[in-house]
Amino acid sequence: MSFVKSQNSTTSDWNMTLIDNSTMTAIMGTVCQRNYSSNDCNEVGPIYYATTPFYIEPGQAMTFELTGVNITTSLWEFHIYFYGWPHDSAPSNEAISLAPAGAPTTEWLFYNSTSNTMIQ
Repeated sequence: MSFVKSQNSTTSDWNMTLIDNSTMTAIMGTVCQRNYSSNDCNEVGPIYYATTPFYIEPGQAMTFELTGVNITTSLWEFHIYFYGWPHDSAPSNEAISLAPAGAPTTEWLFYNSTSNTMIQ
């Protein structure tokens, strides 16, 4: 995770790079940041650049932006939703749009801004 732009006293924008180290293609869902005081999870991405990689294949990496990340605490908790695609071919646009109707595999990632590390 690396700082991109637009920082004030409470929020900033970051790039996150994920690597699919599984054996299955994953369709990317939303990324939200948990608010500990209200127990809400505010959507912060993903925002894609020139391309729109809504899925990530095994062994591949993708980078996207997170916007409006709350930086007022030293430990940030992100919830990232992935939907498995158990087929050899890439998912179609229709499969990508229908994926959120199925059960996601949710990953919780914790970011420590003091050490600039992600913990799973």
